[in-house]
Amino acid sequence: MTYDGGRTPHGESGITVLLRRMRDAVAREANAQERLDDLTRIIATHVVADVCSIYLRRADDVLELYSTEGLNRDAIHAIQMQWGEGLVGAVAKSRAPLVTDAAQDHPAFKYFPNIGEDPLQSFMGVPLIRSGRVLGVLVVPNRARRQYTPEEIEAVLAVATLLAETTASGELLDAADTEVVDEMLHQPVRFRGGAMAPGIAIGKAVFREAPAPKHLVFARDAATETARLEEGLDRLRKSVDAMVSDDFLAGETREILEAYRLFAYDRGWKERLRAAVMSGLTAEAAVERVQAENRARLANARDRYLRERIDDLDDLSNRLLRCLAGETLDAPRDLPDDAIILARFMGPAELLEYDRLKLKGVVLADGSDTSHVAVVARALDVPVVAGVAEAIEQAEEGEEIIVDGEEGLIHIRPTAEVLRGYAEKRDLRSERQAAYAREADLPTVTRDGVEVEAFMNAGLAIDMQNLAATGAAGVGLFRTELQFLIGRGLPKASEQEKFYGEILELAGGKPVVFRTADLGSDKSAAYMKPREEANPAMGWRGVRMAVDRPGYLRPQLRALIAASAGSTLRVMAPMVTLASEVEAVRALFDQEMQYARDRGKPLPSAVEIGAMVETPAAVWRLEEIAARVDFMSIGGNDLAQFYFAADRETALTQTRFDPLEAGFVSFLKLSVDKAKAVGAPLSYCGEQAADPLFAAALLGVGMRRLSISATAVGPFRRLVRTLNTAELGAWMDDALANTVGSLRPGLDKFLRSKGVDY
Repeated sequence: MTYDGGRTPHGESGITVLLRRMRDAVAREANAQERLDDLTRIIATHVVADVCSIYLRRADDVLELYSTEGLNRDAIHAIQMQWGEGLVGAVAKSRAPLVTDAAQDHPAFKYFPNIGEDPLQSFMGVPLIRSGRVLGVLVVPNRARRQYTPEEIEAVLAVATLLAETTASGELLDAADTEVVDEMLHQPVRFRGGAMAPGIAIGKAVFREAPAPKHLVFARDAATETARLEEGLDRLRKSVDAMVSDDFLAGETREILEAYRLFAYDRGWKERLRAAVMSGLTAEAAVERVQAENRARLANARDRYLRERIDDLDDLSNRLLRCLAGETLDAPRDLPDDAIILARFMGPAELLEYDRLKLKGVVLADGSDTSHVAVVARALDVPVVAGVAEAIEQAEEGEEIIVDGEEGLIHIRPTAEVLRGYAEKRDLRSERQAAYAREADLPTVTRDGVEVEAFMNAGLAIDMQNLAATGAAGVGLFRTELQFLIGRGLPKASEQEKFYGEILELAGGKPVVFRTADLGSDKSAAYMKPREEANPAMGWRGVRMAVDRPGYLRPQLRALIAASAGSTLRVMAPMVTLASEVEAVRALFDQEMQYARDRGKPLPSAVEIGAMVETPAAVWRLEEIAARVDFMSIGGNDLAQFYFAADRETALTQTRFDPLEAGFVSFLKLSVDKAKAVGAPLSYCGEQAADPLFAAALLGVGMRRLSISATAVGPFRRLVRTLNTAELGAWMDDALANTVGSLRPGLDKFLRSKGVDY
């Protein structure tokens, strides 16, 4: 299984010669300017360019010409341009290559007299990026109009990557300029993303996948680097062998790791690494170069299997870099105090694997406030901000970082003033939560005497302590799937019975609605055979999986029946779309009840079976479902996902639609009206209701029972006590009839005018 196929872009021998010449230039006993000038000549010759220029970014964001081959040398250090100015500034601002065969016709072109650009026609500019920051621009223009080949573009991109590394490493510039670059790389920066879980966290950045430490790019001795590479590969392979030999692994999990081991022992991968080292790179730089080549090659492969191997090869490369840094791979990473985890993505059960006393916040490259990891984070009271890939690129391990889960902000390397401000904000939030706790015994009744039931969502035993602290009437949604996701195998019925019994005991007599395991989509454990689905959120999940695979559902129902002996059992099926699905669940439940009777086991004193309404189809046929259940609950997160046809796990689609859009709120009102018409109890379970404006809208359309995250219960109960439902209902009727777009601005103005506290 080799991925040797074909020579690397621009020819293996050509790129090898280029790297060796670049290494020699950097290692030359000369001043910084002479080394830079050597590099520009070498690059211009390799790319066959009439001109090669290197612009570096100053601390004040000015781009200064540091070296050139082919232009007036008097312009070096004399030509400076602002961020975004001219073609060079456009490359820096966009952080992307710019290639054109008509440079002077480009709208960003700016003429600089007396530097010799007059005859230039073709232009290729590539940003020098290190740790997510643009350090400068490499430019290779030509006098003739010509199309740069893909191989030439790829070669210049590779050179730009190495230039950025050497600029930051201290190998290229003098001490003063290197210090300027280092200062620029470590300036305070702020990013805005999506607020997934509320709260304020101040701590130290810890990467889910530890990045490689800083390292030199060009080797001083190829033999030494080759030996280091061999030693690193040996350690990597031994660690993979140890993983595969784990006695707990079986079936598909073992098959996946066996394929992973084949990559680790792949001869083609090793030979490309050796060739990169022999070209003059350090072992670390060689790994990173081959990693980039693999990513580029496989990303364009027609074979889907090959494209999906990118993550495997990336993971192997990252592990090898850690081996080269002397890290131990088989020992779990110990979190420092006040850890902020940075990751591209994270599964819903993964947060549970971290030390909760040390984990303070999470930063994700992708996700939304209704994704399942957000649900778990809210249960743990861990603030999360997502959709900030740039923040992950620019942060470094151990740096100070602030996660503002209220506003969706990330601060990296914050100033002392910003730190003080956020420390005060965190303390104020704690005081506010304490105030809500003091109000736990107050009734949840509106100004005009309407009783509202405020339930909380839960999924862990630790969540149950929030019942008394928040004043919640009970648990309106207990997510049982977490128990299925965190173990090595399907939990036994006896284990589930013990867990559910503990939850009921901790509830202290307050009602608990257990939702049967909502598995599928992104909620799949390693022992579950994955299925290829183009749209998993709309696929084989929830009740669909449960009735097709009763081996999951029946032991769970058996455990719930046993745990609820002598009390009321409230159980709810997820993702119900058709009445026939309810009938199938009831049939399985009746079998388990008969199973308990036949064995003389104690039974629940009463049973209530419910359905989660999470699809538009279920709303349209709500009456049919209502006739077959004791209660219903709207699953607002999924219902909004399907109503807007917007994936709840993708920030790009989630931010396009506001659940307070008048059409969606009207659709919710339709469900409330349908339930009232047939006298069916209906509640709302959805993380959107943590938004006080959305919660008010639900009350305005007649919803009187909500189940929300524990942190939102206190604010919601205070909101209820300060509003008048008759006034709100009248305003909502008028707004729904006359609003196009979101109700948010108008509702906010109305509530403020009425003195509602939210």
